[in-house]
Amino acid sequence: MLKKTLLVLVVLLAALGVGIYFSYTSLKLIPLFDNRGAQWGILASVVVGLILGGARGMLKKKDAIKGEVVTRHGVGSFISHWATGLGIFALIYSGIMLNFFIMGNDKSIGFIPIFAPTFTQVVPVLNVHYFAVLITLFGGFFFGADYIATRDWMLLIPNMQDIIQGFIGKYFLRRKWEKEDKYLSSQKGAFVPYAAIGIVMLITGAIKVAGHIWTGPNGISANAGGWATVIHDVFMVFIILYTLVHVAIVVALKEWPAFRSWFTGTMSTKFVEHHHPVWFEDLTTGTNKS
Repeated sequence: MLKKTLLVLVVLLAALGVGIYFSYTSLKLIPLFDNRGAQWGILASVVVGLILGGARGMLKKKDAIKGEVVTRHGVGSFISHWATGLGIFALIYSGIMLNFFIMGNDKSIGFIPIFAPTFTQVVPVLNVHYFAVLITLFGGFFFGADYIATRDWMLLIPNMQDIIQGFIGKYFLRRKWEKEDKYLSSQKGAFVPYAAIGIVMLITGAIKVAGHIWTGPNGISANAGGWATVIHDVFMVFIILYTLVHVAIVVALKEWPAFRSWFTGTMSTKFVEHHHPVWFEDLTTGTNKS
């Protein structure tokens, strides 16, 4: 499984690397968001993600105990997780470089520096943003289609017990909590706001892209595009902070087995039995859906 993970990472990094390379070389003066052919690429990344993710959700094997290890992630999980993760990091980099929070006087808010003041400096970074959008959309829609096709709705959606007892009680009140599933209650709780931020970024980003596609008097108004940009920038700050918190929690709580599983695809059977008792019981009885 480790070889498959490394292969996925290499392919995704290579795709992103090629896009970044061409953004700063042969495409450095061609704004891809304004290019009709490139605009179809955005739609293609969504469609391909939906098709492959849906197929994966319907055909994937269930997690299972295999001696001393438990399979936790398949290749499809690696694709959606790392495509989305790498894409988000590239979006954060290019988003910052694209001069967010620019006011009408071409100055940024407060202490935020302007990294790309000229057209020739903006276009390459904008094209990096384009390639990052392709990878993120593919990974995000792959995950969404896979999640829907699997129909394991509570896999990542927390209930009140998860929030009150599995998060607040466990980590703040230091109370014992023995109903951890495949994903910890805290992980479920973190997923929902992360997904909500992502949806806002997707909608506002779509409005901004639409402004490049439909121009003229019948296109997206300057007012709508302006508000979409402001909201997009605000939520970009949210996703930066949330990503930092996500990483900090992994380090602070020492969730290394879960972290390693995103490379190996497995966790030890003893660890799952002790730290994920609900999931372990589902695995042993064969009642798990994913």
